[in-house]
Amino acid sequence: MFRLLGILTLGNLLFGGHHHHLRRSLRRGLLFGALLGWLANRDFDADRVREDVRHTVRDARRTARKAMHAAREELRNARREEHRDTRREEREERHERVRERVEEIRAEAEARRAEREVRKAEMVEAQPAPAYTGKEAREIEELAADLERNAATAAMASDVPTIDFPDEDGKYDSARKYGYA
Repeated sequence: MFRLLGILTLGNLLFGGHHHHLRRSLRRGLLFGALLGWLANRDFDADRVREDVRHTVRDARRTARKAMHAAREELRNARREEHRDTRREEREERHERVRERVEEIRAEAEARRAEREVRKAEMVEAQPAPAYTGKEAREIEELAADLERNAATAAMASDVPTIDFPDEDGKYDSARKYGYA
């Protein structure tokens, strides 16, 4: 509104300069001011239309980018799901192969155990039982039990890690450690 009044006033000052024909000059100035105001507003509307078009284009680009991003994301998720399914199937196949191998190993171990038991039974049957008196038999049984205990202890001790210290190295001397030496 203020811009229109300013343009009308400017038009009146520029083109309404004759004082003896006041009405005509006033009309001419107002008419020219109105024409300038209309052109200025029309240009303002064109700027607004340009801004609207720019915003519309920007929104359309954003929408297109979002649609492209969503399509890429869907494709990526589909590939991930396919890859995940493939990996899951491969893992299940590996587990199945491992289970089959474990069953084979167990069956072989059972067969070996049964074979050992049969051989042990045959060996016991093949050996004639020695004729020992009660006291000798008891001593032999105690000796066998001691041997079994010693064998079990030796088997357990073979798995225990040990530290071997040199006998003649003064670095490991406890008297040196506490300052007695």
